[in-house]
Amino acid sequence: MKLVSDLMTRELLTLTPSQTLADAEQAMGQHQIRHIPVVNDDGTLAGLLSQKEFLTQAFRITDKFGAHNLQSYLAKTPLSQCMNATPTTVAQNMPLVDAGRHLRQGRHGCLLVTDDQQQLIGLLTSQDFVRLAVLLLEKEG
Repeated sequence: MKLVSDLMTRELLTLTPSQTLADAEQAMGQHQIRHIPVVNDDGTLAGLLSQKEFLTQAFRITDKFGAHNLQSYLAKTPLSQCMNATPTTVAQNMPLVDAGRHLRQGRHGCLLVTDDQQQLIGLLTSQDFVRLAVLLLEKEG
C-alpha cells in the first residue's frame, strides 16, 4: 500500500450543488460521515461540504433567524451557497506519504481524488490514515 488509490474510498455518497443543507444533514446523520463531495450532473467536482461548513451555516442561520426557523432555512439553502468550491484534490497515483503531508500541513479533514477531467473517483480522509496506522502497528505485534 503506497499510493492514494490503495487507501481511498471509492464508493462515495455525493450531492449536487442544487441540493440543500437539509439533504446534507440527513446524509451525514444517516451515513455517519463528515465530508460530502458535491458534484455536477456530469460527475465533475463542484465542491465539498464538510461538517465544519455545515455547522458554520447552521449557527449563522440560528443567530440570524432563531433556532425555531433552522430546519426551514436548512431546507432552502442550496449547497452551492455554502460548500467549499475549491477543495484540495489529489491524483490517485500520488504517493500516500505525500497525501499524508497534504492532510497534515493543510489541516484538511479529507482530500478528494479526481482524474484528469476533474471527475471524482475517490476520497481520502484522516480516518483512513488512522486505520492504516493501526493496521501497521498491529503487524508490528
